[in-house]
Parts: sequence; structure tokens; C-alpha cells
Amino acid sequence: MAPIRIEDTELSPGPLIVGGGPVGMLTALRLAQLGVPSTLCEMNTDTTRWPKMDNSSCHTMEIFRLMGLVEEYRLQPGAVPQCTDWDTIFFTTCGPKGKLISRWHIPNNESYRAKILSENDGSHPAEPGQRCSQIVLETLLKQKCLAHPLIVCHYGYKYVSLEEDDAGVTAIFIDLKNEKKTIRAAYLVGADGGQSRVRKSVGINLEGKPLPSAFFMVHFRSKALRKLSPFGRWWHAFGLHGGFIIDQDDNDTYTCHEPCAADAEAIKELQEHPEQVPYRVLGGLGQPYKFEIDEVLVANAWRPNFALADSYVSRGGLGRVLLGGDAAHRNPPHGGYGMNSGVEDALSIAWRLSALHKGFGGTKLLSSYTNERRPNMMMRLERCDVHIGKFTPMIMATMKAPNQDIFLEDSANGEEARSAIAKHLDSVGSENIDRGVELDLRYLNSEVIVTDGSIEPAFDNLRYTPSTRPGHRAPHVFLRHSNKSIIDLYGQEWTLIDFSRVKSKHQQANGSARIGADAAVTAFKVVATYMNMPLSHVSIDPGEEHAKIVWQDYDFVLIRPDGYVVWRGGKEGARDRRCELNKDRVREILRTVLGWAVDPGFVEGEKKELSIANNLTSIHGVQEELGAGEGQGDAFEGFFKGDKRRV
Repeated sequence: MAPIRIEDTELSPGPLIVGGGPVGMLTALRLAQLGVPSTLCEMNTDTTRWPKMDNSSCHTMEIFRLMGLVEEYRLQPGAVPQCTDWDTIFFTTCGPKGKLISRWHIPNNESYRAKILSENDGSHPAEPGQRCSQIVLETLLKQKCLAHPLIVCHYGYKYVSLEEDDAGVTAIFIDLKNEKKTIRAAYLVGADGGQSRVRKSVGINLEGKPLPSAFFMVHFRSKALRKLSPFGRWWHAFGLHGGFIIDQDDNDTYTCHEPCAADAEAIKELQEHPEQVPYRVLGGLGQPYKFEIDEVLVANAWRPNFALADSYVSRGGLGRVLLGGDAAHRNPPHGGYGMNSGVEDALSIAWRLSALHKGFGGTKLLSSYTNERRPNMMMRLERCDVHIGKFTPMIMATMKAPNQDIFLEDSANGEEARSAIAKHLDSVGSENIDRGVELDLRYLNSEVIVTDGSIEPAFDNLRYTPSTRPGHRAPHVFLRHSNKSIIDLYGQEWTLIDFSRVKSKHQQANGSARIGADAAVTAFKVVATYMNMPLSHVSIDPGEEHAKIVWQDYDFVLIRPDGYVVWRGGKEGARDRRCELNKDRVREILRTVLGWAVDPGFVEGEKKELSIANNLTSIHGVQEELGAGEGQGDAFEGFFKGDKRRV
């Protein structure tokens, strides 16, 4: 799509997206799938060289399934095969006298997919996660953005400033020729990373605090390490001293992280011989573990941070600038909540801006974005802090031991020292099995979700509780005699799932399966058409009794484009029974979910403050206590200048 210009200003045909990382590109692609054009501006001309994310969560993969990307993504060169486990190991040293302390075993995707299919009770995702570097994901997404006719791509555009008014946003950029570029749009999405200039331009503050010290990262290729494979195959390998290494592609690409001091001289010294870092990390408590490194891809320091934007939308939630990804929240990689939350942000932004662009969405869609996403990101930040704390006893025991050689000894004392650490690690378990945190994010206080007075199910960090309660992710369930998930039936935008032809207890009691059902469906169709709302009606086959049970026996469930339930009804005892679903009531429901009215259950101004107790619950905190290193910084914001274009 060719951009339209008026004098020196380019008019974006749809939302303007600043930042061409995964969040920005996914926002553009999802808008395009919904038929909405956009303009994507990115400072860099190439995709990232930093590995960053290495785990696309189950929910991210469900989103990719909804977007039609899941299989192509899994088949990308560099994506880890489905037969490879997700194990994390803890070791003393990979050299002589090396001991395996503990192994957190997570079965491979093939095994998990079989479990999902066999249990089929709604408690599992439709898709397993995917081990894959962000480098691979960005490459795929950029190809798709460049090829899509509804996306205007400007690479080499450095964001400078913006002016926001009641009708839209005007943004200033500098291109590769050092020329000023002006772009005008109705809405602007800030997906420009942890140091977001967009966020600063609209005066949105960050709440949170950094962790002391830093890590030095070496991203490298080594066929030799693949062959040596100390302690068998693994995904993450942690030494007792706090350094760790990640197998990025189950082939020959690795990323190594070693705690370091956050000062320029120390970093410069590490940069001179980056190959020594993986030698030391794998050497652990013993001598450096040397092997042939084929190529060092990236080598520099980064500093973690816990931070959360006060609002995800400008002007106190009523403006035309929305934040997504690291621009709205920063967190260390523990648990994998960073980019995966950004993927959810992208989907959440896209359907809202689509509704506003097409004219059937109201302004409450904007304020509800903050009210839905921010509390859940706060929960994830606090959970990330818990995961970091899992490593503290291990590192404290190692660094405070009078003689660290005891962990290498083949003696009763050595076995006792190792067993104490193993017992702790086995008790706390992996940071990558939080199915509740991944799948059970709940939008409990939203203007645009129709509450029904039902009791909220108990929350479990480790397990997803299937529920169609409004504000919950609709549960996946396979349909009869097939591997098709109910989520595969969703329309491109809004979907009314209709179970009224499926028998249930209340229908048997009423004596008729069709009482009021046809009239209710007609009311939804007529009112949606009148409001220009794109609504798909999906009538579930009468034999799908199991699916209806998983979906809690409701006749009707309204699903919005991000897979979340916004209303349900048609069940005996429900707030909205079949006979009550006339056009007036349906109009009230749709006005609420489309952002024209506010649900009566919404509590204005309810805001929780971030609670992170990480001073001494991290690798860095241990170092600080021992007097080794200090500093602060950004969640995975590196100092590698070569990764950023200079204008």
C-alpha cells in the first residue's frame, strides 16, 4: 500500500506503529488480518542479533495458531525439534570430577501433545510451547510484514518525538539520509522497547526498581560443544556459582550468561576475550572447560530490571497512544514472561484498534486495555521475582562455603553438600511449568466485560483452571473424532459459540432444547449487524456433550478476537437466561463489550501497586551482600552498540 502525503506529512492509512520488534510486527500483522492497514517504523534496518527470548509459551503458540502462523514458525530453521526435551540441569563442573546436582525434566512437545489429546479436559492449551530464539521469530515476522499489502514498512526510521491531540497523533522521525519525516495517524502504538521514547514523550512513568549488578552474555556457535554435550542433552545448564548457558537450537548455537560488575572497565576486559566466559561458566567450580568455539556472534553486558508503566495508554487511559511489550513492562527472563506478554499485548492492541478504526468500537476499549493488561503483568513480575529467588539458596551455599572444593569431593561431606542443594532445587521445581500464569490470566475488573455474578475459581500458578467465566481465556477442548480444537472454529473477529443444540441437564429439565434459542441467536445477529459488528455464529454439533461440559454447560458464549470470554448466558440460573435474550438485552451486552458502555461491575480507579522483594532474592543480591558489584539497568537492554544504528 502506497502512503498518502499532504505536503510534507505522510498520512498513515491506519495505526502508526513505532518499533519493529516482535510486538510491533505482530500488531501490524494482526491488524492486517483484521483488514486494517498500518504503518510500521523501525530504527534498525536489520532484525535483532540478540537472542533474548528462547521460549514461546503455550499461550503464545495458541495465538500463533489463531493467526495461522504456528506450523510455519515451528518449521523455521533454528526452531528446536518437537522431539527435544526442555530439561534444565545444575552441575558442579563439566570438567573432571564433575557432578550433576539436579535435573528439572520437562518432556518434549511430542509427549506433551499426546497428553493434551488424551486428557482433553480443558486444563491444557491447544498448543505446546516452542523453544526458539527471538532472532528466528523476528526474521519470520519481518518477511511477512514486508510482503503484506496492508502494511507500510519504514526501516531506518528513528523516532524523535510526537504531538497528540484529540483527533490523532503526529510523529517525527529521522531517516537514514538524516532527513526529517512526519507521519500523521489516528492512533500510535509504542512498541519501541524498554527505553521507549514514545512512553517518555507522553509522560507515562515506570514503577519498579532494578536489580544490582549485571550479566555478561556471549552468544556463540560451537559444533564441538554439541558433540561433547556434558551431562547429556539439556536446554538450560546452571553452574552452582550462578552462571548459566542456553542451548538455543538443539544444534550448535548457545548463549552464555555470567554475572559481572556493571562498570565499563570490567565489561571492556570481558569483551577482549569473550570465549573465556563460556569456558568459565561450564567449568563451574572447577577449571575452565575448554572446547572449540566456531564463532562468537554477540558479546556484551546486559542488566535486568523490574518495571511497569503506570498506564498503557496516554492521557490517563483516554488518549491515542498505546504501549506494548517492553515499552510497558520490563522484567528479567526468568519464567519467560517478557516477550510472551508482549505477544498478548499485540493481540489486545490490534483488536481494539481494529474496532476503533472501523467505527464500531467505543472509547472504553482504550481505558480497558490498561485495566486488563497491567494487573496481570504485575502478577507476572511478582512471579518472576519468585523464580529468581529459587536460585538464591544454591548460590548462597556455594559462595559462602568455607571451601568450594567440597562440592567436587567424592566424600561423605561432598555428597552431603551436594544433596542439600539438590533437595532445595527439587523442591522448588522449574520456572517453565507455570501453566496457570501462562494460560489463566484473568481480566477481573474491566469496563468491557459483562460480569455475571459467578464465583471466581481458585487460581493456581502451576495449573490452568478451565472456565468460561467472563474475563477468562476460553478453554481449549478437542471436538469429537478429530484433532480439531474448538478454538479453530472461532471467526476472524467476534464469535458467538452456540451450544443450544447440545443436550444438557437444564435443557432436559425444561423439556425442550430449542426454547428461546433461535430467538436469542437472531437477536445477536440483528443487533450486531445494526452496530456494524463483525460477528460469526458457530453452532456446535449436537453430539459435542463433552465440549459443552468443559465450557460449563452454557448455551451461548461470546468470544472476542483475543480468545477471551466477554459474556455467557442461556443456562438455568444464569444472569441471562434464554428467554431474557431479546434485542434490548443483547444491545446492552454488545454496547458494553464494544466499549460504548461500562459494565456495572467495573470498579473505577482500582489500582494495585507493584510488590517486588528482590534485594536479596537474586544472583545479583547475593553479590551485593558479599560486596561484589552494583548497578542498575534495563530488562535485557544490552550495551552492544553495533546492534543499534547510529543516525
